Amino acid sequence: MLGNPPYVKLQNLRAVDPDVAAWIQAERGDDTYLSAQTGNFDLYLPFIEKGLRLLAPGGRMAYIAPSLWTVNQYGEGLRRLVRRGRHLERWIDFKAHQIFSEAITYTALQFFTREAQDAVRIAVAPNGEAADVDWADPDLAVSYDHLAEDGEWLMATGAERALIDRLSAACIRLEDRRLTTAIYQGLITSFDSIYHLDRVGNGRYACRPKGRAAFTVEIEDAIMRPLVSGGEAKRYEEPQTNTYLLFPYAREAGGAVRLISQAEMERRFPKAWAYLHTWERDLRAREKGAFDDATWWRFGRNQSIDKQDIAKLIVAQTVPGMRVCADTQSNKYLNNVRVNGILAAEGVDQAYLLGALNGAVVDFVFQRIGRPKIGGYFEANKQFIAPLPIPDAPPPDREVVAKAARDLQTRWTHRRELLKAAEERLEVLSRAQHSPHWLWPDLPTAAQLEERAPKGLRLAGERHDWANAQLEGEIENRLEALQARMDGATELEVTFQDGELFLLADGAPALNRIYLDDGPGQMALTYWRWLLLSQTWKTSKAFSTELRRPPSEPDTPAAKQFVARVADLTAEVETIKAREIAMNEKLYVLYDLSEDEKLLVKKHSSHRIAP
Repeated sequence: MLGNPPYVKLQNLRAVDPDVAAWIQAERGDDTYLSAQTGNFDLYLPFIEKGLRLLAPGGRMAYIAPSLWTVNQYGEGLRRLVRRGRHLERWIDFKAHQIFSEAITYTALQFFTREAQDAVRIAVAPNGEAADVDWADPDLAVSYDHLAEDGEWLMATGAERALIDRLSAACIRLEDRRLTTAIYQGLITSFDSIYHLDRVGNGRYACRPKGRAAFTVEIEDAIMRPLVSGGEAKRYEEPQTNTYLLFPYAREAGGAVRLISQAEMERRFPKAWAYLHTWERDLRAREKGAFDDATWWRFGRNQSIDKQDIAKLIVAQTVPGMRVCADTQSNKYLNNVRVNGILAAEGVDQAYLLGALNGAVVDFVFQRIGRPKIGGYFEANKQFIAPLPIPDAPPPDREVVAKAARDLQTRWTHRRELLKAAEERLEVLSRAQHSPHWLWPDLPTAAQLEERAPKGLRLAGERHDWANAQLEGEIENRLEALQARMDGATELEVTFQDGELFLLADGAPALNRIYLDDGPGQMALTYWRWLLLSQTWKTSKAFSTELRRPPSEPDTPAAKQFVARVADLTAEVETIKAREIAMNEKLYVLYDLSEDEKLLVKKHSSHRIAP
């Protein structure tokens, strides 16, 4: 029998039935719900605890419930209870796979017993298939001695768990004060559409309030700050944004950050004050009138407000793997919970942390301890990045990593600039509009297919429609085959040899037999390389459409410059690849990885750049 307890966050329970929430949280001696005493618990936790209380000797129970209690702060009480009694027997984690169509949840099948167990048997079913688990496999067993009495649980097994456990013991956690002084979230205004504006020119900003027409307003540039959101926090790239934050605060000589008074706003920033004044009623009404006072223009929260205009590392909140960049200009402000900041401790070069956090080893660990999200993403808030292992390396080795990380950030940023320069030139070029037959020369034509139409189709229109349907089906088959080749490949590349254009997947042709003269062939080669490097497409269908649109005038200044920029881009990418490999090899030494551990990390690393 598989139970499904209610999933209700504490704040929602309080809103609907505050008496029940208070009763569950109350301390009543032996009747106290330990699972409700830590953090903002979810209702499914006391349901699990109640089930354990009701089990008779020899009793068993099973729930499908959220998996996050094993790692979240609010699950600490239940973890202590379960570990003390060793009640959890089996665990099947669905990771990001969605079992329930009506809501986004991250669940696991959880099997409990009344009697104590020596170990938890852990399996993963990322595709939702749980029936074929071989519970006799000894590699699935994790001894209770390896589950922390305090802190998060690592729900992993075998070689992966062995490596993570060893790194945890040998390395320093990122949150350790020897490495960092803060891991923090971005600024919370409580009314982003008023404070977040798009820069359109000197002293001019676009406001896009929710439910109202956008408009342009004049505001003093001196009170505006570049604001980085998740999409702009990219691995090893100096953050670049066109969104600006109206920041009505000032840093005093002693370092404290204070709200700028009304008198000072009117004197120094009259345009900004006039803009804010137009929204006074809305700003006062925030959070049910909590800001209806003499300082109504302040932000919703003050935390981290003094950690913005300083050197820091930046990581987006939702990422496919660890993606960290450095704010080397010390002028980027962070947006709400969409990005997090990391401050290096005194005497620690933040570039050393930048290199380690962007390395394959940390990425491997993060993907196993981070909260999974839909689409192969993970949540990178403080809870999941604080435990990441950093090598306790001597100063000379730290300097080697730091120097290499600074070089990589420079090169990744330059790569972005080259991509943009090539794209700008491509936008003004005349483009071909080739048919699918250009991409697949052996694809039958509609006329050929019409000749093969069934004899029962006598009318010309019927034969024509049948032929078009057959052609569309054949194209779909080609697209599926192309997608399969691309999905399974570790490297895609383009060549033009003896008049033939190739797209190669791990060295084998994914597209070929495209015969072109030298001029159009070289231009198509450059253009296809650009497509692989820019990755502006998401599916094979979109990719195939773009492949058929190479520039058609190779001798214009823009075309020649496009070719030159793509050549520079290709050379920069090759240099980045080589230096990324060298960085990881250095980190493998600092982590003291064995050859088997290196292979394990390399197999699962998400750090691949376009060819």
